[in-house]
Amino acid sequence: MWIEKLIEFIKEEEGQSVVEYSLLLTLIGASTVFMLTLLGFSVSRAIGMQDITVEQYTRWAFEKFSAR
Repeated sequence: MWIEKLIEFIKEEEGQSVVEYSLLLTLIGASTVFMLTLLGFSVSRAIGMQDITVEQYTRWAFEKFSAR
């Protein structure tokens, strides 16, 4: 009796589709986190470059106009 139910449970394919969809969603989630992390580093680096540029310009302007 229980052996027949075990064999029937093993033959069912509904569980396989749930596992496949969960693996697919995990892969999509992991790739999304990876891409957003890379994008975050790129944006952070670009903002850092802007800060350096503004700092250099401010220093140049201060030196130029304070000499008067």
